[in-house]
Amino acid sequence: MKSIKTYFGVFVLVLTLISCEEESNFKAFEAALTPVYSLTDISNNGPFKINIYREKSLIIEYRSEVNAESFVSSGFTDASTDTNYEITVSKQTETGMQSYVVSADKASGAGTLTVDGTAVHDIVLNEEEVYN
Repeated sequence: MKSIKTYFGVFVLVLTLISCEEESNFKAFEAALTPVYSLTDISNNGPFKINIYREKSLIIEYRSEVNAESFVSSGFTDASTDTNYEITVSKQTETGMQSYVVSADKASGAGTLTVDGTAVHDIVLNEEEVYN
């Protein structure tokens, strides 16, 4: 009788340990690759890098390799041809809207970024996909 109680106790203990589920404290990874136009090598004391999102109303400007600031974008138009990039977009800042006009060669990526029709920066443009 003692051995039956021992086996039954061990069976209940094993069944209890097997049936326990651990609840995950982490959210599932929901980021997806999103296409962006990435502007780098910006001259004339421009930002370190600018990512203009093609499918979202978003612009991310990197002041350094790690310090980023996001802006809501509007009026995104992509009139690119087979040989040239032609992109216009506006970003919303605390002081109002700021317009960007980007022109670049597709083969080399070299081009210019014109801010509000006055400030001109030399840039290198690449098409990339980033997680967002």
